[in-house]
Amino acid sequence: MDWNWNETSISLPYTSDTFRTLLDTVCRKENEFSQYDFAMWCDNLTMAFDDDEGEELNEFDSLVFSIAREIECQWDLYWFELYSFEELRKIDQSKLKLPLSWFIEWSKKLCE
Repeated sequence: MDWNWNETSISLPYTSDTFRTLLDTVCRKENEFSQYDFAMWCDNLTMAFDDDEGEELNEFDSLVFSIAREIECQWDLYWFELYSFEELRKIDQSKLKLPLSWFIEWSKKLCE
């Protein structure tokens, strides 16, 4: 199936292990990529999981899918409350940041 990939500077495989590594990197504030790139990478991950038709996700992959979907949705919800679509198109979104505490909570969810 063909679908549009979101552009992101993160060129790592769309796997649960990579997700865990990237999320941990954001939580430690060691990321060299923007939160925007991570949110777009998360969206691509969920689409990659969706694209694996017929393949059932194991418990960990299902949790990763859920958290990745939440991250990309919260990115949109948070910034669209503050800015219009037109304003967001003009803003360098790589400079925007969600509260770090949110990423820490998502990381805790992943480890439960």
